[in-house]
Amino acid sequence: MSCQNMQHQWTKYKDGTLTDAEVEELERHTEECDECMNYLQNLLDEEEIQPVTASSTFDQEKAKRSMIRAKWRQRFTNVLTVLSAFILLWLGGSFLSAIYYSFTPKGEYLRTVDKAAIESALPNIYVQNSRTETKPFFRLQNEYTLYKEIGQEQKSVGQYTFHHLFERVTNVDKNFLNDHYNMKLSFAYPERVKKEKDASFYQKWSNETWGALDQLPEGTVSEIALSFDQAYTMEEIEEKLSSTLSSDISPVWYALDTGYEAKGSDTSNPLVDLTSSFGFPSMLELPFYEEKETFTDEERVVQLLKLLADNERTVQQIRWMNPDELQLTNRYKFVKKNGVKIYGIVLTGPTKELLKLKNEPSITYSSLGEVELWNWFTRPTQGTLH
Repeated sequence: MSCQNMQHQWTKYKDGTLTDAEVEELERHTEECDECMNYLQNLLDEEEIQPVTASSTFDQEKAKRSMIRAKWRQRFTNVLTVLSAFILLWLGGSFLSAIYYSFTPKGEYLRTVDKAAIESALPNIYVQNSRTETKPFFRLQNEYTLYKEIGQEQKSVGQYTFHHLFERVTNVDKNFLNDHYNMKLSFAYPERVKKEKDASFYQKWSNETWGALDQLPEGTVSEIALSFDQAYTMEEIEEKLSSTLSSDISPVWYALDTGYEAKGSDTSNPLVDLTSSFGFPSMLELPFYEEKETFTDEERVVQLLKLLADNERTVQQIRWMNPDELQLTNRYKFVKKNGVKIYGIVLTGPTKELLKLKNEPSITYSSLGEVELWNWFTRPTQGTLH
């Protein structure tokens, strides 16, 4: 049965007494009313339509065309409704994401976490450029360009892209230049050195490093990692270096004693490389906290460990180590209790200047990283085109 509003019109339609104006009204209504369209379909199927008046243009063929148009119009309306709802939902989700990440501290907090996770894991790697993109439905994408310092120049090594849902990292895309990153730097943890049965093991490899520095020409700059006979404070490390090196050479990254370097399933490995080392850059920054607080160098490192412990899932996405061996909370507690102690550093500078550390008695192991042509000078201007 047709809808009640048009019942009288359908009666006149079957009797053939509709005027032209009533025909147009019924046609428009039928295109929009499922009930009337179905009623018309039944009439057509049963061939119950009476001959129309001469003035009427609403004949059977036109009725069929109207019904077809009505069906397509309804389909288009349904598609348009779905698309409109999707667009509104997408815009609403984008607006809510912008509010959530841009107008609250959460966006800055996540960028601080991402940066800390990268720079604490990769010796002499730091984040310089970043790009943030908020996405609908409380998603955030942070893209970071990774650099390392060789001499006085910064060298791009790749990009990390963090994907967040609320405050949870869902994935990290790692894109290194040439699709890989060479692990050339390594450290020797003091306790492992003392337990090594072959006393010449570390000395042998250190001699390789010093020999390479000796063979390199004067006009080069190098990157080396040095390990010490015990963990020292940052001030003690500075004193040792200042007595040998020129004042413009200082550590660019510190290997931090977190109490777990001699533990875990990989204790048979005599070296600590970037798969298991924890440390921090010389220019450690924690933007989320430093807008509100002032830290000493040691307090900033302790806060770094706490930040990592509070965001273990993010650290897991960065690290090449067994998640069970992260022990971030225990590492944080160890550093907070015992203070910031350093067992290794990364230096970069003129090759022959670094060679002066060869006879430093507290150095137990050294490894050679990148070597570049001489760049130990200041340019009036420089930049990069993309």
